[in-house]
Amino acid sequence: MPFAQGDSRTIPAPLLDHVVVLLDGPTFRDISACDMLREQFARVKPKNVTSSVAGQYSALGLAGENTLLELFDGALPGPRRLTGGLVFSFEHPGSVQRARALFDTGSGIGGHYELVHRHTADTDEFHPWYHMFRTDLGEDSPLLLFFNEVTPEYFDSVSARRGPGGELLRSGYLDAAFGTGTRDRRWLRDITAVTLRVRPQRAAGMADALTALGYRTTTDATDDAAAGSGPTYRIAGPGVDITLVGSATAPEGVLDITTDLHDAPQRDQEFVFGDTSRLVLRQHGTAHWTFTPPA
Repeated sequence: MPFAQGDSRTIPAPLLDHVVVLLDGPTFRDISACDMLREQFARVKPKNVTSSVAGQYSALGLAGENTLLELFDGALPGPRRLTGGLVFSFEHPGSVQRARALFDTGSGIGGHYELVHRHTADTDEFHPWYHMFRTDLGEDSPLLLFFNEVTPEYFDSVSARRGPGGELLRSGYLDAAFGTGTRDRRWLRDITAVTLRVRPQRAAGMADALTALGYRTTTDATDDAAAGSGPTYRIAGPGVDITLVGSATAPEGVLDITTDLHDAPQRDQEFVFGDTSRLVLRQHGTAHWTFTPPA
């Protein structure tokens, strides 16, 4: 496993936890109504949460073994319009604080730390849910880049399965939230690649943050300011490849995800949702899901 630069003994690289995508209403409704997604493709669950960060919000989660696609209908709550983002998680308790210290020691990567609380319906109280470090991508950023670590107390309160060394396993958390067992097995294994369109300066900041935490980054030389484009960053980490396509003018957001599958259809299948999303299941065992970021 890669480790963060400058502290290879103490900070295992964060792992992709979930991809956030905002959709227009018709597209969200088409996806929510698709029987194939619920019955065959993924463990699907509506999510209604009261959070100390985002307030009240609803989303649709589609879970693989270790990663989650989280789809929102319309704008996320908050003072600015958000279109999507990437959330990574640390499975080793205490990692997020060490990562925070790494960012604070002259890395030039700004951010905001918060211990997020979650509302408990039966007691009407807020309890610690997860530690969050939010990378500073600019006040006008419609994208999020989070590094999270679930609190051991919350992890244990939902009876999530830990790893042999006490790791806060992503798979254990998803199994607790979405169910497990042979009846809950679906085609989706995990998200293996993500492409986002990002402003060039923001893309550089995202690449710097991930590189500092152990990811490997290469940059395509193309940078045509006259054409409104910037360099493309290709970022490789544990189990996932991330591509950041620089653009100075086009709407920012998630363009596509690629997943691997437990099982595959006998022939390629295509599903179209609204005017802005398309899912192709491929017989060789992968799926490709595209999105059009909102303007």
